[in-house]
Amino acid sequence: MPGKVLVVDSDMAARRAAMVALIPAGYELSVAETSFEALSVAQRVVPDLVVLGASMTDATGLAVIGRLFSSPATADVPVIVIADTLPAADAADRAGARDVIPGPVDAAALQKAVLEHIDFPGALPQAPAAVLGDPERLAVVEALRPDASGAPSLDRFTALASKLLKAPVSVVTLVEADGQTVASQTGRDSLGTPPKKVPLTHSFCQFAVTSREPLRIDDSLGHPLVSASPAIQEDDIRAYLGVPLIIGGTQAVGALCVTDGVPRHWTDDETELLGDLAGILTDQLDTTVRRGRHAVG
Repeated sequence: MPGKVLVVDSDMAARRAAMVALIPAGYELSVAETSFEALSVAQRVVPDLVVLGASMTDATGLAVIGRLFSSPATADVPVIVIADTLPAADAADRAGARDVIPGPVDAAALQKAVLEHIDFPGALPQAPAAVLGDPERLAVVEALRPDASGAPSLDRFTALASKLLKAPVSVVTLVEADGQTVASQTGRDSLGTPPKKVPLTHSFCQFAVTSREPLRIDDSLGHPLVSASPAIQEDDIRAYLGVPLIIGGTQAVGALCVTDGVPRHWTDDETELLGDLAGILTDQLDTTVRRGRHAVG
């Protein structure tokens, strides 16, 4: 049954071609030319499906997917991406696209792709395998893993994040292929607690790693990405704000995050503050990797 489709493409001819293909099929179409406009339109119309055109397969364009994650209204909206090259297709898959269509795409192929996905909303069950299993990313994660004695330098960041954002818990995580290592935490356990590994089912940070964008969750119970996570009850996480730690500008290894046991609206200022702190931490971790040290002390 037709629904609402948002087409995002900076190419006027491509937007026109999408309109010619989808409007006669009965779809209610909205269009956007930029990633910023796309987010504004998505919040306003809450589409049933988003199509990112081939012009949107750079980092800025694909960031739309991650930013949609932060709103419970759009976190489960399927996103299909038209990709003209294999690297663009791989980037779209890693960003969390539901499907990637080889371009250039004709009207029939676009109609088929939209029809296949529009009636099946659903959030990502976990970060894409292309992200979690990337050998180069995992090598950097391994290089940053603290030893059993803990990581005092990371503890300083979690303590400061908790204090500045007035959040009861702050954590530095490293996301692996089969779980998440809590490298440092303030608030849940005492500082200096040895690092521990938890299953991916408990990881909110994996979605910040996927999107490479800040992830804001005001109430985990109503957010499709994490509403089924055991961490809500076991770790008392009702609100979450996480910023990915991107080493060398390329490898997203984990996140600096703060959580609260009650619903909470994270402001733009709080997001910017945590982002600034994560930036300083990332600089420190970059230095660790460049020096070839195993773990942060």
